Amino acid sequence: MKTQMMRALALALSLAAAGSAFARSDIRDGNAMVQPVKGDKYSIDGSIMGKAELYGYMGGLRDDDHITGIVLKRGGSDEQRRVIGSIAKTLGLKSFEQDGGDLKEIPQPDRPAAAPAIENPSATDGQPAAAAPAPTEKPAGN
Repeated sequence: MKTQMMRALALALSLAAAGSAFARSDIRDGNAMVQPVKGDKYSIDGSIMGKAELYGYMGGLRDDDHITGIVLKRGGSDEQRRVIGSIAKTLGLKSFEQDGGDLKEIPQPDRPAAAPAIENPSATDGQPAAAAPAPTEKPAGN
């Protein structure tokens, strides 16, 4: 009975180790391998995500698994290449696109993107921003 429990424990531990190795199967030579998906989505480690989720995931891989780059696999759009370059620059990583068996560097933006425009300017009813209240003077010597 004790031998069966030891075998079961050994099997469980080996399956757990194999599962954790499989979960990070999209990391090769220090690079996270990202598959482009329709609709400006991305797939890595069996999950499909948008650019904000990918940014957070890449930050986690950088911190936990010490990746040094992001590789966009073949078939990405210009927008997906731009997003990968921007994410990599923000996180201090290199960015590449898979070109056959080679990696081609993806240009990273020179500066951060501008803040998005205000979508609903009518919320202020066309009124200028309120001025800050004038400072009040304190009486002297009381």
